Amino acid sequence: MGKRFFYSHLTSIFALLVLAYFFLMLGNGSVSLTHPDEVFYIDSAKEMLAHNSWFTPMIFDHIQFEKPFLAFAMFMTAIKAFGLNPAAARFFPALFAIIGVMSVYGIAIILFRNRRVAFLSGLVLATSFIYMALARAVLTDMIFTTWVSLSTGAFCLAYYSREKRAGATLAAFVFMAAAVLTKGLLGICFPLTTLILFLIYQRDLKFLWQGSMVWGFLLMLALAVPWHVMMYQRYGDFFLYEYFGNVHIRRLYAAEHPKLNTPFFYPGLMFAGIMPWSLFWFPAAQNVWQRFQEKSGDRDKIFFLLAWMLAILAFIQPAASKLASYVFPLFPAVAIFIAYYLDRALSLSVSTGNNRGLAGCGYAMSLILWGIAGGGILAGLKYPAVIKEMTPVYITAGAAVVVALLIFTAARQGNFIRMIFFFPALSGVLLLALFLGRPYAEPWVSCQDVSRALLKEDTSGNPVIASKFYVRGVWYYTGLPTAVMDINGEGFWSPHPIPFLNDDKKVLEFLLQQKVTFAVVKESNSQDLKRILANQPFRSRELYGKAGKYILRIEKQ
Repeated sequence: MGKRFFYSHLTSIFALLVLAYFFLMLGNGSVSLTHPDEVFYIDSAKEMLAHNSWFTPMIFDHIQFEKPFLAFAMFMTAIKAFGLNPAAARFFPALFAIIGVMSVYGIAIILFRNRRVAFLSGLVLATSFIYMALARAVLTDMIFTTWVSLSTGAFCLAYYSREKRAGATLAAFVFMAAAVLTKGLLGICFPLTTLILFLIYQRDLKFLWQGSMVWGFLLMLALAVPWHVMMYQRYGDFFLYEYFGNVHIRRLYAAEHPKLNTPFFYPGLMFAGIMPWSLFWFPAAQNVWQRFQEKSGDRDKIFFLLAWMLAILAFIQPAASKLASYVFPLFPAVAIFIAYYLDRALSLSVSTGNNRGLAGCGYAMSLILWGIAGGGILAGLKYPAVIKEMTPVYITAGAAVVVALLIFTAARQGNFIRMIFFFPALSGVLLLALFLGRPYAEPWVSCQDVSRALLKEDTSGNPVIASKFYVRGVWYYTGLPTAVMDINGEGFWSPHPIPFLNDDKKVLEFLLQQKVTFAVVKESNSQDLKRILANQPFRSRELYGKAGKYILRIEKQ
């Protein structure tokens, strides 16, 4: 690469933009919208457009308050501009992902005044697995995380740049209001708690009482509060219960996914999510410990990053409901944290000619890649019923082996700059695997194919029974009225205004209401239906079975 690469901000930013587009946006329309979440958000936007409801979220033609309106309004704008298609649906998450990469570049510059740290921060973030995944998914989390990053970064600028303090502080609160209107009250909690923890460490709490902070807070309230007031005026206690009680408070004491409610979930995700950079966590943590022991001049900047991570963990770790997306807003701080270590390690390797931490991570990643390549081939050969085409497996495994050899060779030669820039190639291998496997994976992750098959068979317009996991996809792709079948199930976290059939009696009562009923169900629900219909006046026939989805035609005798 050479030193000149890092001398120009424009060069670095342009390179990051190109890389970010490749890793985060290119090819976003190649896979149809997946169930259950992508279709939820885009169907909400589609219904809001149909009802000209830009401020009130909807699903199944009824209001819902799982999230505020701002992200839905963005999805609506994309649909109006580009049409109702996967690329349009994923446009704003990908765009905000690219903005997020630029934001960590800027924050790293503010903190460390080092272009290489800034560039590596953007590179680590753009090529981390969790960031790539959420950049290419129709969810609110990438948009929310970028607002949080921008708000946190603006506070950072306000603290370290006296001449820009007033404007940066006001901007921080504007971004904070946008975060609130995207995902809720955590949009205030995350950046403001980061600032408070940092100011406590700096023993500078008087920063909170300056005029721009007070005016900024009032500006944030002026931007964020009116929507909440308007929703309460229109929908009263239903809004209070759903938005505050169910979405915000209930998650603190009730687990939406009980299996994830372990104290190790978020620490494990913080390690795995930053792949392929995960192994650098260990030397980076050791480096930070040494910097504090040495009483380095960078300690306050490092603590700003630690405060960012701690502020988010302080809210999400004690909560009973745990999801990968909840911890996502701390990954920009993790990227800068790792990039800071990489820069120091590279400088040390130049002065000493060696660096055990970098070399060890390179050798370990090579071994991991060789193991993944071999394991993938063995799995394909052992489970031919699941992996029906081995060509994508061989191509991906071959690419992984090549990357492993490049990393290993660079580490052995002590060319650590080259080694580091080979790490993103692993993210490229992941994209290659997804692209090659798309025709085989899509029927498993989307309801588009099964919905097309249903529409060919069902011309009645009668309500359709669907498994809980598929119901949003069936509704989105067919437009047919639906009922959920989930024997012994507990329903959705936020109740949907459709019939919920969770026992045999409810299923039979539903089937008796019409002559013919079609069902789109997973295998276990298919077996449940066959059991329920035994010795009953119904005739059942399986019309479709693919990728774990079955279409049954049930006729009343």
